[in-house]
Amino acid sequence: MVASAALAFGMMVVRFGLSPVLPAYGYLALAGAALAVIDTRQRRLPDRLTLPSYPVALALLGLAALVQPGGGAQFRGALAGLGIALALFLAQAVIYPAGLGWGDVKLAGILGLYLGWLGLGVLAAGLFLGYLLAAVAGLGLIAAGRASRKTQLPFGPFLLAGTLAAIMLSGLVG
Repeated sequence: MVASAALAFGMMVVRFGLSPVLPAYGYLALAGAALAVIDTRQRRLPDRLTLPSYPVALALLGLAALVQPGGGAQFRGALAGLGIALALFLAQAVIYPAGLGWGDVKLAGILGLYLGWLGLGVLAAGLFLGYLLAAVAGLGLIAAGRASRKTQLPFGPFLLAGTLAAIMLSGLVG
């Protein structure tokens, strides 16, 4: 877990440099690495990590918004991302409860904050990449005979990987 956290944090340093948003995205890297490992091993995203991430992310992004040019608009984008991701995942969990856990719903709101800060296109890309990575992994496991259509995979690591990829790619495109 330490190596993946260090790698993710290093990627955030490369992406954002010593900018006002680095503490916020650094927190995402560290918390995200822990959540990915826990979800992979235990198939759960514990509230003790997801729920405190909301006020931490809001505070760190809010502080960055105060000192970064255009930060107010980016913070509004973050709030929109939170709302969109949370609504999308909440709807999925209500419509098909067996397909998505409540930990994934809580994680989606946090990821929506960070992705929304970078823009609604990045939000869409990050969430799409999470689904795509999960689908590719599932199909690969089925093809290898290690899973069936009914096998449930932990979704959090894929959501986090998709988010990380979208964040990094947004630095190349933007």
